[in-house]
Amino acid sequence: MVEWIIANWGKVAEVIAAIIGVASIIVKITPTLADDSILLGIIKFVGKWIALDKYGPDAVARPK
Repeated sequence: MVEWIIANWGKVAEVIAAIIGVASIIVKITPTLADDSILLGIIKFVGKWIALDKYGPDAVARPK
């Protein structure tokens, strides 16, 4: 299983991005806040465990 994920990581990342993209569109279309809180949980998970920039934009001093 791990070998398959490593070999197909590009496709796995595309599927994850597509799922989050579709969920974001659905959240923007619907007027209730219930689905917003569900998507927020998913976004926090992705930001914590999958994001490449784990320390945020303020972690590295940027040149002025």
